[in-house]
Amino acid sequence: MQPRPLRGRSEPMERALAVVRAANRHGSGGVVLVSGTAGIGKSALLAEVCRQAERMQIQPALGVCDPIDQVSPGAPVITALRTGAEPLVGAEQYEHVVDALHEPLLLVERIASALESVSAKKPVLIAIDDVQWADRVSKFLIRMLLTRLLGLPVVWLLATRDQDADILGSVRTHLEHIRLTPLTSADLADIAQDRLGHPPDERTRRFLDASAGNPLLALDVLDNLVSAAAHGKPDTVPEEFGTAIARRLAELPDASRAFIEVVAVSGRAVSVQEALRLVAEPIGSGRGGPLAAALDSGLITVTEQNVTPRHDLVREAVLAAMPDHTVRTLHRRFAEHHLGAGQALLAAPHARAAATRGDVAGALILIAAAEQLGTASPQDAGDLAALAFGTVLPEQTEWLDVGRRCLSVLCQTQRAREAVAVADVLLAHVDDADLVGAVESEAARALWLGGRLGELLTRVEPVLTADSVTPAVGARLTAARALANTRLMAGEPAAREATAALEVARACRDKDALVLALHAVGEAARNEGRHQDALKSFRELRTLVGPLRLAEEITSLQFLDRYDHAQLLLEEVRSDSRNSTRSILPALHCAQMWQDFNLGHSVDADSTARTLVELGQQLGSEVYALDALIVRISVELLRGNTRSAAALLAQTDELVDTDDGVRNPGLTVMRGWLSAGQGDIGQAIEVLGPVALGAVSSCSYWPLWPCWMGLFFEIGTAGANGAFSEVVVQVAELAATRNPGVASFEGVALSLRGRAKGDLPMIAESASVLARSPRPILRAYGADVYGRALLADGQRDQALELLDRAWDDYHRMDARVYRDVVQQAMRQAGARRSKWSTAATRPESGWASLTAAERRVALLIADGHSNRSAAGELGVSVNTVGTHLRMVFSKLGVQSRVQLANAVNRDETTATLR
Repeated sequence: MQPRPLRGRSEPMERALAVVRAANRHGSGGVVLVSGTAGIGKSALLAEVCRQAERMQIQPALGVCDPIDQVSPGAPVITALRTGAEPLVGAEQYEHVVDALHEPLLLVERIASALESVSAKKPVLIAIDDVQWADRVSKFLIRMLLTRLLGLPVVWLLATRDQDADILGSVRTHLEHIRLTPLTSADLADIAQDRLGHPPDERTRRFLDASAGNPLLALDVLDNLVSAAAHGKPDTVPEEFGTAIARRLAELPDASRAFIEVVAVSGRAVSVQEALRLVAEPIGSGRGGPLAAALDSGLITVTEQNVTPRHDLVREAVLAAMPDHTVRTLHRRFAEHHLGAGQALLAAPHARAAATRGDVAGALILIAAAEQLGTASPQDAGDLAALAFGTVLPEQTEWLDVGRRCLSVLCQTQRAREAVAVADVLLAHVDDADLVGAVESEAARALWLGGRLGELLTRVEPVLTADSVTPAVGARLTAARALANTRLMAGEPAAREATAALEVARACRDKDALVLALHAVGEAARNEGRHQDALKSFRELRTLVGPLRLAEEITSLQFLDRYDHAQLLLEEVRSDSRNSTRSILPALHCAQMWQDFNLGHSVDADSTARTLVELGQQLGSEVYALDALIVRISVELLRGNTRSAAALLAQTDELVDTDDGVRNPGLTVMRGWLSAGQGDIGQAIEVLGPVALGAVSSCSYWPLWPCWMGLFFEIGTAGANGAFSEVVVQVAELAATRNPGVASFEGVALSLRGRAKGDLPMIAESASVLARSPRPILRAYGADVYGRALLADGQRDQALELLDRAWDDYHRMDARVYRDVVQQAMRQAGARRSKWSTAATRPESGWASLTAAERRVALLIADGHSNRSAAGELGVSVNTVGTHLRMVFSKLGVQSRVQLANAVNRDETTATLR
């Protein structure tokens, strides 16, 4: 049967198809966003674009979001991979994707790999309908995949009721936003001609006017007219669509109506047999029976043995016509049905819709789904857990167990305030001292994650002093108290308390206590700048809890200048990513980000930081988002972009909601650095003074970071503040004492003391020590300081050689501020270098505008590499390749990888670079 023409949508169709054709002709991707009110024709437009795409030999895939699937992470995107006569992926590859359901970054990687393979053979169109109901993971997947699939012939066609949809977030891509408007009277007349087989008379036109240009309502008017004529009934058309649906329902036999109600409550495609099983009374399926009447009602659609409401508006109207108790009863029936099939995630939204106080069965479904969702979509998991706890009554036997499971999920998902609230309710109903202690130890974990450390101590102390808990619970609480004090007490007493807590934990052999205590010992050692001790604790911690603590181990290796060993661990994780979910842990991405930043790979660090901010918002990992924003601010300040840095600093209040004790150490350094970059040295010293003065007894490692010491000293020197500068020197020497043999710490301490004393041999020694540092900014700093000292001493030739070396290191890591200062010093000494003009006059577009890293990526992609294979060739992350590729596309003015290959092959300058 030929589909009817899509009336009144020729211009929107042409705009959408232009993007699809570009994928076919030029190999470029894009996004078509279709928005408009319910029933305006978005789904029809998507269907027609998909149909015409197939005629162009473009493979379409269709996913649909719905309220029921909101709790199933990524379902609309994932299921689209297996839709249609020729699914995008085979059954085995689809199972490989589904296996990563609870690990969003791994899920992105597997879907991206699948789509890269398919689009290498022919263009792909992915259509997602009703995006206004997309779950958090689906939105995350779309944003990440848009970036990952840049330049490939993959077109996204998204439909939403939201006129100002933010589905793309901050992703920059070619977007065609089509806003559907009501149809004209002429369009409605054409639809009537198609439906009735003859032009509409004046009376029909008046009825059509009642639809206000809404295609769905217009079709309903026409169907009502046709039905009335066929049955010899008056052809009055109700003013309200819902009234029309209610009337149609009322005219059906009870059994037929019950079947339609089941389909409406399902919220998703359901098989005819499944729907029949969920109807309260048996329904005859014979010819002319109630089932046939339901299927012929025009309210539901049958496709491939599945039934769905004809449209979302129809489903909503049916639900509105049903009594509330009937809706809840059907939701409960669906929940029990899915739970019996072992599908807790499908059962959860129905249990949520049916939930009433005292519903134990529903609560158990909700908490089971929450536990499954913990890593994939923490916000949804937390919502379900909180609802589960509110559903069960304290007098019910299952209340305590559900409450403790809910508390565990809320802690895991970093919902600190709600976790503590649940703990308080539990504590109000229990008297057993050991149970009280166990709940308080869980609450302590939530308070630590939320940064509410003073409250943690206030709650833990009374339970410990009561001396009525078992040794295991007492050990957990003791360790939790010690962990809190690593952020509240001076370094040495905090370390002593953590060590004592570890001894107690070892004695009672309680794993939970040992994990907390080792964490406390590691944190205390790191805060004091004793990184070898921190490494020892974090390594033992990893043996207990696995890769969750690998990031702390890697960070400790970085502080010890053991970047090669840190890189080996990161590469081990990356190589194992196909068989393990370790690579997607936000903490490990954070460790990779600091690895790149400290080694001067600013573009790579910034790329990972952007991903971490996105991931932090998705997973609720705000600590990592905070670190990511600090790295992004630092990169901008090194480049001299103070305006961008200030904007990012302002965003921290919007994007990160952590306690001041967690936020302040790093952000205070950023504020001081920004003030110095803006030329306000006095303000910088005022901001950084307390940081330097408190470094010896600090509750954070930030003031003891070697890279900050040189910055602080330069600010003190610029402000002629000798007292501040002397404090900085003492802090640097303390850090060096605590990390013997670590070039970064020892070299900085020697350099600052040498400068303070005006001791040229000491400055020379510091440059020699810093030359061994793996951190390019410190190598450059050592050469920079020594070179200036030699210039002042009249040793021009040797000085220029060192300053040349510093300029190169600063340039490679894009530290333009320091590079330009060195360049000015050399120029004043009478030196001239051709590389200065090259660096200063790089064009903004064209091949010459690309950095060395961007050129390498461009050549590999032009040679047919995927993002993943290019990342393997270059030894960087896939995200980094994506960042470079976006810049390449922008600078070369291309939109596809085919165009990139043509541009590279045309440019003669690339011949010498191959």
